[in-house]
Amino acid sequence: MRQFITSTLTITLILFFWSGLTQMLPWGVPSTQNVNTQSISAQTEHFQVEQLTKLEAGSLVTPAFDDLFQNKISTLTTDDSFSWIITKPLEYYNPMQYFTIEILTQFLVAILLSWMLILTATLRTTQRVQINVLGAILAAVAVYGQMMNWWGMPAIYALGASFNLLIGCALASFVSAKWIIKRSYKVGWLVIYDR
Repeated sequence: MRQFITSTLTITLILFFWSGLTQMLPWGVPSTQNVNTQSISAQTEHFQVEQLTKLEAGSLVTPAFDDLFQNKISTLTTDDSFSWIITKPLEYYNPMQYFTIEILTQFLVAILLSWMLILTATLRTTQRVQINVLGAILAAVAVYGQMMNWWGMPAIYALGASFNLLIGCALASFVSAKWIIKRSYKVGWLVIYDR
């Protein structure tokens, strides 16, 4: 049980810092278009980025838009485009909330990766890591493949996020499999762990 807890906490930290670091790669945050139609205020100042397209307040986002779209997944069709829109109130975008939910998400992923390492403890380290990476590939294709297809997510973001996921899972799985949940051998009913 101690190995499982240590592995889960270690993987959580690796994935949390890895996901934060990789958001700065060209296919992460820098790949997004940033448009602002609000006046600068304490509420919107954390949305200020280097490459910001600034429009006059009220020129794009209106109270009617907010009333119609807020807290929903919507589609918007014009004569020339089709958009998927997810709209949340500004209060939702709180850095502390982001970090809390991100670490909780990575903690849940770490539990699953650690569990998979325990279930595969009799295999070689490379095989165990490969199985976890295969699970990450499955997750990436299932999630980002659908987002590219149905939502038209740009390929650079989807493929980059998938790459980040695969490397993060490989790194975290290797660290745990090599030094925490080590390979074990079954001799009859006895389980012997590498030291």
